[in-house]
Amino acid sequence: MNKSFMVLVLSAAVASGVRDALAQTPAATGQTDRAAQEGAAPATSQDVTTLSVRGTIDKYDQMARTLVLSTPDGPVKFPVTPATRIRKGGQDVDPKELPNLAGHRATVRYTESSGTKIVESVHVFAK
Repeated sequence: MNKSFMVLVLSAAVASGVRDALAQTPAATGQTDRAAQEGAAPATSQDVTTLSVRGTIDKYDQMARTLVLSTPDGPVKFPVTPATRIRKGGQDVDPKELPNLAGHRATVRYTESSGTKIVESVHVFAK
């Protein structure tokens, strides 16, 4: 087969695939995502960063719902929300139990957007 013919056939196949992919986009099908419906801009990878910090539980303030984790770089405060998942040894832990876990090692997974930390999970290990 001629090289130019092969290039032409491959180009047509790629163009067809791109056309089909574009036809499936939400805008082309009349669908919109929830963020667009609510007037908010959808989150991008530049807006939200997922981080993980390891350290030792220093204290937990139940009134302020703030967990303080001692790390090699110093203490770090994390807000604990009702949506925060807290686990120890594969079992769910009630946030009210956090003061009793002072001195235990822990990993805190959180997102940070515009300087605001949102704790997704706290995984507690043995002392």
